Amino acid sequence: MAAIAHTNNHMQTHRARRVSAQWSLVAAGLFLAAAALQLVASLERWVVLSASRTRTDISIEDHRFDYSYPADPWQNLGTTAQFFGVGLLLLALGIMAVARSVAHRDGGLERMLTVATAVSFGITGVHALVSVLIGFPSPLQFLPVQVLLSLVGFAGLIALSVCWLRVSWASSVACLLLLAVTLPGTTLVAFQIAPAIVGYQSHDTTPFTETIVAVSTAAAGVAMLVAAGVAALSRRRSAAQGQLTL
Repeated sequence: MAAIAHTNNHMQTHRARRVSAQWSLVAAGLFLAAAALQLVASLERWVVLSASRTRTDISIEDHRFDYSYPADPWQNLGTTAQFFGVGLLLLALGIMAVARSVAHRDGGLERMLTVATAVSFGITGVHALVSVLIGFPSPLQFLPVQVLLSLVGFAGLIALSVCWLRVSWASSVACLLLLAVTLPGTTLVAFQIAPAIVGYQSHDTTPFTETIVAVSTAAAGVAMLVAAGVAALSRRRSAAQGQLTL
């Protein structure tokens, strides 16, 4: 029995050592920065610009002001699309950092999933930024492209969450929290969560939908802080056990 317990403890220690506290902190920083930019964009729409509109102006809730994926008819609202686009690029880098934090030798499939997932968010961010630069939605605006990118991101996050669950539960949770940024996640927020919070369902985009998405991204950053803390604590315990055996 003692031998079995020793083997289990060794396996748990080895598993914990596979998690890099440094890369977990990098991922946390990138997710929190992305969340901050998402929050700024949402508050610019729902607080700053909403307060400046008159009765004769088009409602701030109109879908033409949606900046998460610019598509005709679309109007750039202040700097919302810029902030959101850069935020998505940071989020894509954050996903790559999470992969580095839990990397192991035989991770070919995980690397492919990570790259595909990160690229889907990165392309979406580039689409938003290019749309701002040219003044109208880029050629990526069409629905099939949006659906493809979002499904790759959605399925990729779920797959990575499953792959990383046994290595770092906190990293797995972070992936699930990022689902809010995908089309299925944002749709759930817009039609279920946001109306429950603000008290009504908009005819178009319910106020503060993007704010809730930003909060979910920030929660993913907090989850990665937890992952870093758990990894650091596990290393200290492992080092202490190693000294006791000497």
